Amino acid sequence: MPIPVSALIGSPRRLITAIVMFVALDLTVLVINLWLAEQIAQDAVAINLAGRQRMLSQQTTKALLLATRAATPAEAARAGEEVELAFGLFERTLSAFAEGGPTAGGDSAPVVLQPVEGEAAAVVAAARQIVTPLRGLLPPAGQLALEGRAYAAAADYMVGHNRQVLALMNRLTTALEHDSVRRSRNLRAIQTGAFVLALGNFLVIVLGMLRQYRRVEQESERWRELARHDPLTGLANRKAFTEAALGVLARARIDGSPGAVLVLDLDGFKPINDRFGHATGDQILVQLAARLESTARATDLVARLGGDEFVILCPNLHQPDHLGPFCNRLVAAITDIPEHICPGTPLGVSIGIATYPEDGYDLHRLLGQADRAMYAAKQAGGSRWKAA
Repeated sequence: MPIPVSALIGSPRRLITAIVMFVALDLTVLVINLWLAEQIAQDAVAINLAGRQRMLSQQTTKALLLATRAATPAEAARAGEEVELAFGLFERTLSAFAEGGPTAGGDSAPVVLQPVEGEAAAVVAAARQIVTPLRGLLPPAGQLALEGRAYAAAADYMVGHNRQVLALMNRLTTALEHDSVRRSRNLRAIQTGAFVLALGNFLVIVLGMLRQYRRVEQESERWRELARHDPLTGLANRKAFTEAALGVLARARIDGSPGAVLVLDLDGFKPINDRFGHATGDQILVQLAARLESTARATDLVARLGGDEFVILCPNLHQPDHLGPFCNRLVAAITDIPEHICPGTPLGVSIGIATYPEDGYDLHRLLGQADRAMYAAKQAGGSRWKAA
Protein backbone atom coordinates (compact mmCIF):
# COMPACT_ATOMS: atom_id res chain seq x y z
CA MET A 1 0.00 0.00 0.00
CA PRO A 2 1.50 3.38 -0.95
CA ILE A 3 2.54 5.64 1.90
CA PRO A 4 0.49 8.86 1.98
CA VAL A 5 2.36 12.11 1.39
CA SER A 6 1.16 13.44 4.74
CA ALA A 7 3.07 10.63 6.44
CA LEU A 8 6.26 11.52 4.55
CA ILE A 9 6.11 15.18 5.54
CA GLY A 10 6.83 14.48 9.20
CA SER A 11 6.84 18.02 10.56
CA PRO A 12 4.92 20.37 8.20
CA ARG A 13 6.61 23.39 9.74
CA ARG A 14 10.12 22.05 9.08
CA LEU A 15 9.17 21.01 5.55
CA ILE A 16 7.61 24.40 4.76
CA THR A 17 10.67 26.15 6.20
CA ALA A 18 13.00 24.03 4.06
CA ILE A 19 10.91 24.64 0.93
CA VAL A 20 10.78 28.40 1.60
CA MET A 21 14.56 28.46 2.02
CA PHE A 22 14.98 26.43 -1.16
CA VAL A 23 12.76 28.82 -3.14
CA ALA A 24 14.47 31.85 -1.59
CA LEU A 25 17.92 30.54 -2.48
CA ASP A 26 16.78 29.70 -6.01
CA LEU A 27 15.39 33.20 -6.40
CA THR A 28 18.67 34.56 -5.03
CA VAL A 29 20.59 32.62 -7.69
CA LEU A 30 18.21 33.95 -10.34
CA VAL A 31 18.61 37.55 -9.12
CA ILE A 32 22.39 37.15 -9.07
CA ASN A 33 22.29 35.79 -12.63
CA LEU A 34 20.27 38.81 -13.77
CA TRP A 35 22.51 41.15 -11.80
CA LEU A 36 25.61 39.51 -13.27
CA ALA A 37 24.26 39.79 -16.81
CA GLU A 38 23.37 43.45 -16.26
CA GLN A 39 26.75 44.18 -14.70
CA ILE A 40 28.61 42.50 -17.56
CA ALA A 41 26.56 44.50 -20.05
CA GLN A 42 27.32 47.76 -18.21
CA ASP A 43 31.01 46.90 -17.96
CA ALA A 44 31.12 46.11 -21.67
CA VAL A 45 29.62 49.51 -22.49
CA ALA A 46 32.09 51.26 -20.17
CA ILE A 47 35.07 49.40 -21.60
CA ASN A 48 33.91 50.18 -25.14
CA LEU A 49 33.51 53.89 -24.31
CA ALA A 50 36.95 53.94 -22.66
CA GLY A 51 38.38 52.63 -25.93
CA ARG A 52 36.41 55.27 -27.80
CA GLN A 53 38.01 57.99 -25.65
CA ARG A 54 41.36 57.13 -27.20
CA MET A 55 39.86 57.59 -30.66
CA LEU A 56 38.17 60.87 -29.65
CA SER A 57 41.43 62.30 -28.29
CA GLN A 58 43.15 61.46 -31.58
CA GLN A 59 40.22 62.87 -33.54
CA THR A 60 40.37 66.09 -31.49
CA THR A 61 44.10 66.47 -32.10
CA LYS A 62 43.72 65.81 -35.83
CA ALA A 63 40.82 68.28 -36.16
CA LEU A 64 42.81 70.96 -34.32
CA LEU A 65 45.74 70.50 -36.70
CA LEU A 66 43.41 70.68 -39.72
CA ALA A 67 41.91 73.87 -38.34
CA THR A 68 45.32 75.52 -38.01
CA ARG A 69 46.15 74.60 -41.59
CA ALA A 70 42.80 75.57 -43.10
CA ALA A 71 43.21 77.48 -46.38
CA THR A 72 39.76 79.06 -46.24
CA PRO A 73 37.33 80.16 -43.53
CA ALA A 74 34.98 77.38 -44.59
CA GLU A 75 37.64 74.74 -43.97
CA ALA A 76 38.42 76.33 -40.61
CA ALA A 77 34.72 76.28 -39.68
CA ARG A 78 34.33 72.61 -40.61
CA ALA A 79 37.43 71.66 -38.65
CA GLY A 80 36.14 73.70 -35.69
CA GLU A 81 32.82 71.84 -35.76
CA GLU A 82 34.69 68.53 -35.74
CA VAL A 83 36.78 69.71 -32.80
CA GLU A 84 33.66 70.71 -30.87
CA LEU A 85 31.90 67.40 -31.57
CA ALA A 86 34.89 65.19 -30.74
CA PHE A 87 36.15 67.10 -27.72
CA GLY A 88 32.63 67.75 -26.41
CA LEU A 89 31.83 64.03 -26.45
CA PHE A 90 35.23 63.31 -24.90
CA GLU A 91 34.49 65.72 -22.03
CA ARG A 92 30.94 64.41 -21.43
CA THR A 93 32.16 60.83 -21.33
CA LEU A 94 34.95 61.71 -18.88
CA SER A 95 32.39 63.47 -16.67
CA ALA A 96 30.09 60.43 -16.85
CA PHE A 97 32.99 58.21 -15.82
CA ALA A 98 33.92 60.51 -12.95
CA GLU A 99 30.50 61.42 -11.54
CA GLY A 100 28.09 59.03 -13.20
CA GLY A 101 25.50 60.21 -15.66
CA PRO A 102 24.46 60.24 -19.31
CA THR A 103 26.59 60.32 -22.41
CA ALA A 104 26.30 59.11 -26.00
CA GLY A 105 26.99 55.48 -26.83
CA GLY A 106 28.80 54.05 -29.81
CA ASP A 107 25.60 54.23 -31.89
CA SER A 108 24.84 57.75 -30.58
CA ALA A 109 22.11 56.27 -28.36
CA PRO A 110 22.09 57.69 -24.82
CA VAL A 111 23.75 55.57 -22.12
CA VAL A 112 24.13 56.14 -18.40
CA LEU A 113 27.43 55.27 -16.76
CA GLN A 114 28.09 54.52 -13.11
CA PRO A 115 30.91 56.42 -11.36
CA VAL A 116 34.18 54.53 -11.61
CA GLU A 117 36.18 53.64 -8.53
CA GLY A 118 39.72 52.80 -7.52
CA GLU A 119 42.43 53.02 -10.16
CA ALA A 120 39.91 53.88 -12.88
CA ALA A 121 38.74 56.93 -10.88
CA ALA A 122 42.35 58.09 -10.44
CA VAL A 123 42.97 57.75 -14.18
CA VAL A 124 39.83 59.73 -15.03
CA ALA A 125 40.79 62.46 -12.57
CA ALA A 126 44.24 62.72 -14.13
CA ALA A 127 42.79 62.86 -17.64
CA ARG A 128 40.31 65.59 -16.68
CA GLN A 129 43.11 67.60 -15.14
CA ILE A 130 45.05 67.41 -18.39
CA VAL A 131 42.24 68.19 -20.83
CA THR A 132 40.42 70.83 -18.78
CA PRO A 133 42.84 73.66 -19.83
CA LEU A 134 42.09 72.80 -23.46
CA ARG A 135 38.54 74.06 -23.08
CA GLY A 136 39.90 77.52 -22.21
CA LEU A 137 42.07 77.55 -25.33
CA LEU A 138 39.15 76.87 -27.71
CA PRO A 139 36.78 79.48 -29.04
CA PRO A 140 33.54 79.72 -27.02
CA ALA A 141 30.91 77.16 -27.96
CA GLY A 142 28.68 78.43 -30.74
CA GLN A 143 31.28 80.94 -31.90
CA LEU A 144 33.37 78.88 -34.25
CA ALA A 145 36.49 80.65 -35.40
CA LEU A 146 36.76 81.30 -39.09
CA GLU A 147 40.56 81.59 -38.98
CA GLY A 148 42.89 78.69 -38.30
CA ARG A 149 45.18 80.70 -35.99
CA ALA A 150 42.39 80.74 -33.40
CA TYR A 151 43.10 77.01 -32.83
CA ALA A 152 46.90 77.23 -32.83
CA ALA A 153 47.32 77.33 -29.03
CA ALA A 154 44.82 74.50 -28.52
CA ALA A 155 46.55 72.40 -31.21
CA ASP A 156 49.97 72.97 -29.64
CA TYR A 157 48.59 72.00 -26.20
CA MET A 158 46.90 68.85 -27.47
CA VAL A 159 49.92 67.73 -29.51
CA GLY A 160 52.12 68.25 -26.45
CA HIS A 161 49.85 66.11 -24.24
CA ASN A 162 48.74 63.63 -26.89
CA ARG A 163 50.89 60.71 -25.70
CA GLN A 164 49.95 61.34 -22.09
CA VAL A 165 46.21 61.35 -22.87
CA LEU A 166 46.52 58.17 -24.96
CA ALA A 167 48.39 56.41 -22.14
CA LEU A 168 45.72 57.44 -19.63
CA MET A 169 42.93 56.17 -21.87
CA ASN A 170 44.76 52.86 -22.26
CA ARG A 171 45.12 52.64 -18.50
CA LEU A 172 41.41 53.44 -18.10
CA THR A 173 40.45 50.62 -20.44
CA THR A 174 42.71 48.17 -18.60
CA ALA A 175 41.45 49.30 -15.18
CA LEU A 176 37.82 48.91 -16.27
CA GLU A 177 38.57 45.42 -17.60
CA HIS A 178 40.19 44.43 -14.32
CA ASP A 179 37.29 45.86 -12.34
CA SER A 180 34.83 43.97 -14.53
CA VAL A 181 36.70 40.68 -14.02
CA ARG A 182 36.86 41.27 -10.26
CA ARG A 183 33.15 42.08 -9.98
CA SER A 184 32.23 39.10 -12.14
CA ARG A 185 34.41 36.82 -10.01
CA ASN A 186 32.82 38.11 -6.80
CA LEU A 187 29.31 37.78 -8.20
CA ARG A 188 30.03 34.28 -9.45
CA ALA A 189 31.41 33.34 -6.03
CA ILE A 190 28.19 34.59 -4.44
CA GLN A 191 26.20 32.79 -7.12
CA THR A 192 28.12 29.55 -6.49
CA GLY A 193 27.62 29.90 -2.74
CA ALA A 194 23.90 30.45 -3.15
CA PHE A 195 23.69 27.50 -5.53
CA VAL A 196 25.58 25.26 -3.09
CA LEU A 197 23.27 26.37 -0.27
CA ALA A 198 20.22 25.72 -2.46
CA LEU A 199 21.57 22.30 -3.43
CA GLY A 200 22.37 21.51 0.19
CA ASN A 201 18.90 22.60 1.26
CA PHE A 202 17.39 20.45 -1.50
CA LEU A 203 19.43 17.46 -0.31
CA VAL A 204 18.26 18.14 3.25
CA ILE A 205 14.64 18.00 2.03
CA VAL A 206 15.24 14.81 0.02
CA LEU A 207 17.23 13.07 2.76
CA GLY A 208 14.70 14.17 5.35
CA MET A 209 11.86 12.71 3.31
CA LEU A 210 13.88 9.51 2.75
CA ARG A 211 14.50 9.19 6.47
CA GLN A 212 10.84 9.86 7.14
CA TYR A 213 9.91 7.30 4.47
CA ARG A 214 12.10 4.67 6.12
CA ARG A 215 10.70 5.57 9.54
CA VAL A 216 7.12 5.33 8.28
CA GLU A 217 7.92 2.09 6.42
CA GLN A 218 9.46 0.59 9.55
CA GLU A 219 6.53 1.77 11.63
CA SER A 220 4.10 0.34 9.09
CA GLU A 221 6.00 -2.95 9.09
CA ARG A 222 5.89 -3.02 12.87
CA TRP A 223 2.15 -2.42 12.86
CA ARG A 224 1.70 -5.09 10.19
CA GLU A 225 3.63 -7.51 12.35
CA LEU A 226 1.58 -6.54 15.40
CA ALA A 227 -1.58 -7.05 13.38
CA ARG A 228 -0.43 -10.61 12.61
CA HIS A 229 0.82 -11.53 16.05
CA ASP A 230 -0.74 -11.92 19.46
CA PRO A 231 0.47 -8.95 21.55
CA LEU A 232 0.74 -10.99 24.76
CA THR A 233 2.50 -14.16 23.65
CA GLY A 234 4.07 -13.07 20.36
CA LEU A 235 2.56 -16.07 18.59
CA ALA A 236 0.73 -15.79 15.30
CA ASN A 237 -2.87 -14.67 15.79
CA ARG A 238 -5.98 -16.15 14.19
CA LYS A 239 -5.63 -13.99 11.05
CA ALA A 240 -1.98 -14.92 10.45
CA PHE A 241 -2.67 -18.59 11.21
CA THR A 242 -5.60 -18.68 8.77
CA GLU A 243 -3.53 -17.13 5.95
CA ALA A 244 -0.59 -19.50 6.49
CA ALA A 245 -2.74 -22.61 7.02
CA LEU A 246 -4.73 -21.97 3.84
CA GLY A 247 -1.48 -21.89 1.86
CA VAL A 248 -0.17 -25.10 3.49
CA LEU A 249 -3.46 -26.95 2.92
CA ALA A 250 -3.64 -25.78 -0.71
CA ARG A 251 -0.19 -27.21 -1.40
CA ALA A 252 -1.02 -30.39 0.55
CA ARG A 253 -4.17 -30.88 -1.53
CA ILE A 254 -2.08 -30.69 -4.71
CA ASP A 255 0.72 -32.92 -3.37
CA GLY A 256 -1.62 -35.26 -1.48
CA SER A 257 0.58 -34.84 1.59
CA PRO A 258 -0.89 -35.55 5.06
CA GLY A 259 -0.84 -33.53 8.25
CA ALA A 260 -2.72 -32.65 11.42
CA VAL A 261 -4.41 -29.71 13.10
CA LEU A 262 -4.27 -29.63 16.93
CA VAL A 263 -6.57 -27.43 18.99
CA LEU A 264 -5.47 -26.95 22.63
CA ASP A 265 -7.45 -25.56 25.55
CA LEU A 266 -6.18 -25.23 29.12
CA ASP A 267 -7.82 -27.15 31.97
CA GLY A 268 -8.09 -25.31 35.25
CA PHE A 269 -7.11 -21.91 33.86
CA LYS A 270 -10.23 -20.06 35.03
CA PRO A 271 -9.71 -20.91 38.74
CA ILE A 272 -6.11 -19.66 38.48
CA ASN A 273 -7.31 -16.40 36.90
CA ASP A 274 -9.99 -15.98 39.57
CA ARG A 275 -7.65 -16.76 42.46
CA PHE A 276 -4.40 -15.09 41.44
CA GLY A 277 -5.62 -12.43 39.00
CA HIS A 278 -5.19 -11.75 35.34
CA ALA A 279 -1.53 -10.80 35.64
CA THR A 280 -0.72 -14.33 36.83
CA GLY A 281 -2.97 -15.73 34.12
CA ASP A 282 -1.02 -13.73 31.52
CA GLN A 283 2.27 -15.14 32.85
CA ILE A 284 0.90 -18.65 32.45
CA LEU A 285 -0.18 -17.90 28.86
CA VAL A 286 3.26 -16.51 28.02
CA GLN A 287 4.90 -19.62 29.53
CA LEU A 288 2.47 -21.81 27.63
CA ALA A 289 3.33 -20.13 24.32
CA ALA A 290 7.05 -20.61 24.98
CA ARG A 291 6.53 -24.31 25.85
CA LEU A 292 4.44 -24.89 22.73
CA GLU A 293 7.05 -23.29 20.46
CA SER A 294 9.92 -25.21 22.05
CA THR A 295 8.05 -28.53 21.83
CA ALA A 296 6.70 -28.03 18.30
CA ARG A 297 8.81 -28.91 15.28
CA ALA A 298 10.47 -26.27 13.11
CA THR A 299 7.89 -26.89 10.37
CA ASP A 300 4.90 -26.52 12.70
CA LEU A 301 2.85 -23.32 13.00
CA VAL A 302 1.80 -22.39 16.54
CA ALA A 303 -0.90 -19.71 17.03
CA ARG A 304 -3.17 -18.32 19.72
CA LEU A 305 -6.80 -18.23 18.67
CA GLY A 306 -7.92 -16.28 21.72
CA GLY A 307 -8.16 -16.60 25.51
CA ASP A 308 -6.52 -19.87 26.56
CA GLU A 309 -7.17 -21.58 23.21
CA PHE A 310 -4.23 -22.38 20.95
CA VAL A 311 -3.75 -24.24 17.67
CA ILE A 312 -0.87 -26.04 16.03
CA LEU A 313 -0.69 -26.91 12.33
CA CYS A 314 1.60 -29.90 11.82
CA PRO A 315 2.42 -30.70 8.19
CA ASN A 316 3.44 -34.30 7.57
CA LEU A 317 2.56 -35.35 11.15
CA HIS A 318 -0.12 -37.94 10.55
CA GLN A 319 0.56 -41.43 11.87
CA PRO A 320 -0.90 -42.23 15.30
CA ASP A 321 2.45 -43.58 16.50
CA HIS A 322 3.89 -40.11 15.80
CA LEU A 323 0.91 -38.02 16.93
CA GLY A 324 0.59 -39.78 20.28
CA PRO A 325 4.12 -39.11 21.55
CA PHE A 326 4.00 -35.54 20.24
CA CYS A 327 0.75 -34.78 22.11
CA ASN A 328 2.06 -36.49 25.27
CA ARG A 329 5.09 -34.22 25.20
CA LEU A 330 2.80 -31.18 24.89
CA VAL A 331 0.68 -32.32 27.87
CA ALA A 332 3.79 -32.95 29.99
CA ALA A 333 5.35 -29.60 29.06
CA ILE A 334 2.26 -27.68 30.10
CA THR A 335 1.33 -29.52 33.29
CA ASP A 336 4.29 -28.21 35.35
CA ILE A 337 3.93 -24.54 34.35
CA PRO A 338 2.15 -23.48 37.59
CA GLU A 339 5.09 -24.78 39.66
CA HIS A 340 7.06 -21.73 38.50
CA ILE A 341 4.27 -19.19 38.97
CA CYS A 342 1.58 -20.39 41.43
CA PRO A 343 2.77 -23.64 43.07
CA GLY A 344 0.18 -26.18 44.14
CA THR A 345 -2.32 -25.15 41.49
CA PRO A 346 -3.25 -27.88 38.98
CA LEU A 347 -3.15 -27.05 35.28
CA GLY A 348 -3.69 -29.30 32.32
CA VAL A 349 -4.43 -29.14 28.64
CA SER A 350 -6.99 -30.86 26.44
CA ILE A 351 -5.94 -31.48 22.83
CA GLY A 352 -8.19 -32.26 19.89
CA ILE A 353 -6.76 -33.59 16.66
CA ALA A 354 -8.05 -33.48 13.07
CA THR A 355 -6.01 -34.99 10.26
CA TYR A 356 -5.90 -34.52 6.54
CA PRO A 357 -6.67 -35.95 4.11
CA GLU A 358 -9.02 -38.05 6.33
CA ASP A 359 -10.96 -34.99 7.51
CA GLY A 360 -10.48 -33.11 4.24
CA TYR A 361 -8.37 -30.09 3.37
CA ASP A 362 -10.91 -27.42 4.33
CA LEU A 363 -9.47 -25.39 7.19
CA HIS A 364 -12.85 -24.50 8.68
CA ARG A 365 -13.83 -28.18 8.75
CA LEU A 366 -10.51 -29.27 10.23
CA LEU A 367 -10.74 -26.67 13.00
CA GLY A 368 -14.30 -27.74 13.74
CA GLN A 369 -13.33 -31.41 13.93
CA ALA A 370 -10.33 -30.69 16.15
CA ASP A 371 -12.43 -28.42 18.39
CA ARG A 372 -15.03 -31.15 18.93
CA ALA A 373 -12.29 -33.66 19.70
CA MET A 374 -10.76 -31.20 22.18
CA TYR A 375 -14.08 -30.89 24.06
CA ALA A 376 -14.35 -34.68 24.12
CA ALA A 377 -10.90 -34.82 25.72
CA LYS A 378 -11.92 -32.18 28.25
CA GLN A 379 -15.14 -34.07 29.12
CA ALA A 380 -13.07 -37.23 29.60
CA GLY A 381 -11.15 -35.52 32.42
CA GLY A 382 -8.68 -33.29 30.59
CA SER A 383 -4.91 -33.44 30.39
CA ARG A 384 -5.19 -35.76 27.42
CA TRP A 385 -5.64 -35.76 23.67
CA LYS A 386 -8.23 -37.21 21.36
CA ALA A 387 -8.47 -37.57 17.60
CA ALA A 388 -11.58 -36.65 15.64
